[in-house]
Amino acid sequence: MTDEPASDFEVPDAIVDRRPRRRFLGGGVWLVPLLALVAAVGVSWSALSGRGPTIVIHANDGHGIRPGDPVRYLGIDVGSVRDVALGGGREGADVRLDVQMRKDAADLARAGTRFWIVRPQLSVDSVEGLETLIGARYVALVPGPPDAERRSQFNALEEPPLDAELAADRGLEIVLEAPARFGLQPGARLAYRGVNIGTVIAVGLASDATSVEVRVLVRPAYSQLVRERSVFWETGGFELGLSITGGLEIDLDSFKSALVGGVALATPVDAGPAVSTGSRFPLYADPEDAWLDWQPALPLGNDLLPPGASLPKLLRGSLVWERGRILRSTDARTAWMLPTPRGLLGPRDLLAVPSDAREGRAVLQVAGKDVQLSELQAQGHLEDRGEHLRVVKPEAFGAAWDGLLEPNEPVTTRTHRALASPEDLLVVRESGRDPLGIDASRLRLEGDRALIDDRIPVAKGWHGALAMARRDGAVVGMLIVEPRAAYVVPIP
Repeated sequence: MTDEPASDFEVPDAIVDRRPRRRFLGGGVWLVPLLALVAAVGVSWSALSGRGPTIVIHANDGHGIRPGDPVRYLGIDVGSVRDVALGGGREGADVRLDVQMRKDAADLARAGTRFWIVRPQLSVDSVEGLETLIGARYVALVPGPPDAERRSQFNALEEPPLDAELAADRGLEIVLEAPARFGLQPGARLAYRGVNIGTVIAVGLASDATSVEVRVLVRPAYSQLVRERSVFWETGGFELGLSITGGLEIDLDSFKSALVGGVALATPVDAGPAVSTGSRFPLYADPEDAWLDWQPALPLGNDLLPPGASLPKLLRGSLVWERGRILRSTDARTAWMLPTPRGLLGPRDLLAVPSDAREGRAVLQVAGKDVQLSELQAQGHLEDRGEHLRVVKPEAFGAAWDGLLEPNEPVTTRTHRALASPEDLLVVRESGRDPLGIDASRLRLEGDRALIDDRIPVAKGWHGALAMARRDGAVVGMLIVEPRAAYVVPIP
């Protein structure tokens, strides 16, 4: 046997793989950074495509704000803080915030927009920015007018704006004149029966330094509470209570008012008309006992009736008669009357001859005309409309009737209905006079009448006024005022 080198050993072609071989470096590990790069580019592109403008906010103090902290509007993140740095000695502002707004919030960066840094603060009603005690600070904003031009530079407010919730509608602004400051600070609340209805926005000396002027902003929904004869007093200080079982008790509301002060409001039943912005009132140190018992029924809300609802035109009627045979005297009663296509509608006691009328004579005075009720009855011009109402037919007024009815055309076509259940009402009388508000909880249905809680004072001057539903503006009845009761009856 001959020995041959191993290198000359031939392998049969059947078992030789002659396909070209591909060599992979690192077993494919090089794909990982490539995929990461693609993902990063995708994320960056997605982020860039969602970006809005970059703005700069200058603040006097950073209050612990950091890069990455959000910018919020209505509780939604609309941007974020990219960088926080010193402002380079900018006058009035030492901290510069570079803020990246979201693309869909770009319009918020416009003239008039107000920014401030939210951090823990004790305010009138709560601890402001409570969530920032354990979480990050953030930048809040109230946008400027919708048609304002875009801006990229802003100055942050030192404190949250007092009128942030009233930015869309500032409400009623009044001035209270006081002999001293009474410890009042901007942010003090205006309360009605303990309910916050407004805010003190400024305190300062009058131009002649003879008094202190307190500017108060009343929320729009409560502006009807401030009337010509309303009174105001200061409510600073706080109350402490000590009991054996409960220990020391502190009234939290009064404690807050001790910090920034407070103002209370009361309005009498004969309150007079609602006031306008700029009205002035004295501010007293303490209330009189009678003020705390006042309970006027005043309508609340930004809109007293639905849009498009028109107030009806009512006429004032008087019934005058003589009584007594030897010692004669004159008596009278008055009520409101509504022109309708069927005639002049009014309370029955206005359109019936009183039992004590001398010789059965009584004169109805309405729309500049005097007519004898007995003659109207004899001529068939009076018609009963249910138990509580009567109507004077159009024939009693002749050609003058068209002039009485024409101004009330919107009312004659108005849908009117009865009350199926208690609901909020607005009672109206002559144009230009403030209405009377009746809450649903103050009504009780009894037969075809809706009795008004006797704790609601209703003066005689409302006799015959119209009750309208606040939810749809429909006329639901006529108000009847008796010595011991007031109620709404349906109009047939």
